[in-house]
Amino acid sequence: MQINLLKDIVVSIIGSNGPKVVDLLYGQKNVSEFLIAKKLSLTINQTRNLLYRLADEGLVSFIRKKDPKKGGWYTYFWTLNSGKSLAKFRGHINKLVDEAKSNLGIRSSARFYFCPTCSKEYDEENSLLNSYTCPECGEPLQLKDNSALVLKLKEDIKRLELVLAELDIELHSIAEVEQKTRHRKMKVEQRKKQKERTERRKEKERLAKKLADKLKREKSKRKKGKSKR
Repeated sequence: MQINLLKDIVVSIIGSNGPKVVDLLYGQKNVSEFLIAKKLSLTINQTRNLLYRLADEGLVSFIRKKDPKKGGWYTYFWTLNSGKSLAKFRGHINKLVDEAKSNLGIRSSARFYFCPTCSKEYDEENSLLNSYTCPECGEPLQLKDNSALVLKLKEDIKRLELVLAELDIELHSIAEVEQKTRHRKMKVEQRKKQKERTERRKEKERLAKKLADKLKREKSKRKKGKSKR
C-alpha cells in the first residue's frame, strides 16, 4: 500500500516518470543518478531536474561524491524519504477532506439555482438580486437539486478519511522504525564514547605509572649517589 501511495505522490509532482522513480528508489539508499537516468532513458540533466523537483518538496535527499573516472565531476546519489512523502500527502488529503466537509455544509443548508440554457449556477443571494432570472440570457432560474452532489460529497469524505486512516498506520509504522534506528545509533554512539573514555583513562593511568616509575628511579639514583659520598 505504501509504495502505491508514494507513486501517486511522486506522479503528482513529476508526472509519468514517477512510478519508475519510486520503483528505483524504494527501500534503497544512495542510488546513482546514472543508474536512474539509464532506467528512465533520460539524460543526466533531465534526470536531475526531476529529482531536484522532488528534493524541493523534501521527498528525496542526496549526497554527492567526486568521481575521478569522470574528470573529478560530482556524481549524485539519491534516497527516497518515504516518511516525509507520506506526511506531505497526508496534509494534502486532509485539506481535501476539510474542503469537502465545508462544501457539504454549504450544499446541505443553502439553496442554489441554475440556468437551463447557460448551465450557470447562482447562490440564493445572487439569484434574488437578479429576480431569479439569468443575468446572461434572461431565462428564469430553476432550483437546483443538490441531493446527488451531497451524496457524492459524503462518499468522497468517507473515501478520503479511509485514506487518512491508512496513511496514519503507515506513518506510525515508519516512525517506529525510525525510532528504533535512532535508538540503535544512540547505543552505538554511547558504546563508542564509553570505549573512548575507557581508553583515555587507561592512557592517563599508563602515563601516571610511567611518571611514577621515572620519579622512583630518579629518587633511587639520588640515594645511591649520597651513599657513595
